[in-house]
Amino acid sequence: MSENGPVLPPEVYRRRRIVAVIALLAVILLLVAGVTSMVGMINGKKDATVASTATPSGAPFQSFSARPSETASATPSASATASATASATASATPSVTASAAPTASVTTAAATPTTPAPSVTTAAVVAACTANDLKVTVTPTKRTFAAGEQVSFHVTYTNSSKTPCAVGGEGANTGVDLNITSGAAQVYTRSLCAATAVQKSEVAAGAEGATDLAWDRKINVLGCSSASAAQKGSYWAAVTVNGVSSAPVNFVIQ
Repeated sequence: MSENGPVLPPEVYRRRRIVAVIALLAVILLLVAGVTSMVGMINGKKDATVASTATPSGAPFQSFSARPSETASATPSASATASATASATASATPSVTASAAPTASVTTAAATPTTPAPSVTTAAVVAACTANDLKVTVTPTKRTFAAGEQVSFHVTYTNSSKTPCAVGGEGANTGVDLNITSGAAQVYTRSLCAATAVQKSEVAAGAEGATDLAWDRKINVLGCSSASAAQKGSYWAAVTVNGVSSAPVNFVIQ
């Protein structure tokens, strides 16, 4: 024994030192845990404030750019704070990611080039010739036809307009008709007993078309089956092309 008391074995002092160190470490850990908890609460409040003020349009990108500075400020803490910082970051990340994703998809769609639809060219339809377009003339091949000689005529039609038009085809007043009179009496109309339609053809502006017609000297005004031969004398012939009539021309049959 010493003057201050009994002398203990070295093992006892060693244990006491170990206990003191453990107690000191426990106090340090409690202090670190308290500081970590306070930092986590502060970060959580800041994240809640940022998330509540975020908007769906342009705000998510502003919040996204500001977030790393807050996370970086919490990172230098002790390794024991990693779990709290990760949980705070995880709670803030979904709001940023969810709001930013739709904007990115819209930007991608807007950047995609669009291919214009191919244009379709439709050929212009040529209108039928009318009285405003055609000038029709008829000329007998002779002024006087001898007995038994076939009476024939030469017909011309000229497109006097500045645009092309069509002659013939299907429909009323699209053929070539011959009308013969004697004085005021009707003698012959070709369309009563024969087809007058002609194949549709285009007449260019300023161009001329022509055809030939013949008369068999029959009078068909009373019907095709009861047609009789015309008497010698003076007659008048007029031609209609697409409903456009020529001026009458005189001729004589013997």
